[in-house]
Amino acid sequence: MKIAIVSKSDRNGGGASRVAEDLATWLNDAGHPTDHFIAFNFKEPLSFQRHLYGEGRRYRLCEKIHRKTYEYGFPELLPVEYWVNLSRVLNNYDIVHFHDLFTAISPVTLALTSRRKPTFFTVHDCSAFTGGCMYPMDCEKFTSHCHQCPQLPPAKKKEKDKIPDRTREIQTIKRWIAAKFNIQYIFPSHWMVQQAQQALNFKISPTVIPNGLDLKFFPYINKVEAKISLSIPVNRKVVVISAHVLNDPRKGVKYAIAALQSVRDLSPFVLAVGICNDELKQALEGLEFREIGYISDPNFLAQVYCAADIMLFCSLADNLPLTVMEAMAASTPVVGFSTGGVPEMIQNGRNGMLVEPTNQEALNQALRQALVSVDLEAIGQQARKDFENNFSRSVFLERHLQLYQNFKHSLSKISRPSVVEAEPVINT
Repeated sequence: MKIAIVSKSDRNGGGASRVAEDLATWLNDAGHPTDHFIAFNFKEPLSFQRHLYGEGRRYRLCEKIHRKTYEYGFPELLPVEYWVNLSRVLNNYDIVHFHDLFTAISPVTLALTSRRKPTFFTVHDCSAFTGGCMYPMDCEKFTSHCHQCPQLPPAKKKEKDKIPDRTREIQTIKRWIAAKFNIQYIFPSHWMVQQAQQALNFKISPTVIPNGLDLKFFPYINKVEAKISLSIPVNRKVVVISAHVLNDPRKGVKYAIAALQSVRDLSPFVLAVGICNDELKQALEGLEFREIGYISDPNFLAQVYCAADIMLFCSLADNLPLTVMEAMAASTPVVGFSTGGVPEMIQNGRNGMLVEPTNQEALNQALRQALVSVDLEAIGQQARKDFENNFSRSVFLERHLQLYQNFKHSLSKISRPSVVEAEPVINT
């Protein structure tokens, strides 16, 4: 079985593309020849990575057309990457598996591909069923029809420069594709598939496969040893906050900082992982903290998370965040908001502590309770066990291989779909 994985970028371009690159790597390691087609490079490509847009003039043509359709309010409308490159190589593969499309790949490319090859699509954010936004936040228009999108870029100096609102038409196209074409939609969380079902009707029943991580980067490390390696006082409780860009409002770091300020009397040592601006540094004043910055080295990231006693995760919208999964792999309990798919990883009191999103007082109390808990180490150990049972590389890979085989065999027997009952994520 030869497989083509398709995503916006390599692993340095975001969590979704990171999952795609990992899957391609693990399939190759397991003896299933796999090529990874990417639109944008952020690092030196691996031996099995290919340019989705092709080379030279073809690459520039794809970029130009996508940029021009964006200006007219139809981002990624035309399947130009299919026309100029992907269609030429499809016969080399048995199946094609798409990941993040946002800003790089037309959804029509999925439809065209599915007419020739078994096609899969892992949905990493809400843009697969909205008029374009990655997370609607408090907007519920996507459940009926997107229009007057509050997330469209604001008007420039001249009103004519404002990007037209074509969100209704874009969502209509995505609904048509899901309902009419043989595409196996995969969702990392039950929460995300429930959101999608409010907007889409699927020709083929969707399924849930949680994300996975490679445990080789997370060996068992004593937290005292990890703190010593980072020159952190071993007698201090360490709390880590993490996001690619810490001032991204969706990541809710302002709630995390307020909670940290509420427990200053307990003298936590704070590790800030990600891009941190001056405003956030000022908000952390009065707390002893270390700015780590963005970490691309998985070994160093694991070392930092292992040194933490608590991961404070306050995202306001997320699918099945890798950050939480990494904390679990590092035996670090998560305290935070019960956002999106997070409750499918963290069970309150078992392997972490979750409170209602935006409830600052409840978050403050949960953080204080965790910092003084005598069971904190045991909770972290349980988080590691739950990770091994549900989110390891081997589990992730086996679920995909089984789905690939089943889908290929069932294409000729497609009947009216019913919602797939997904198995509980946490084994108890």
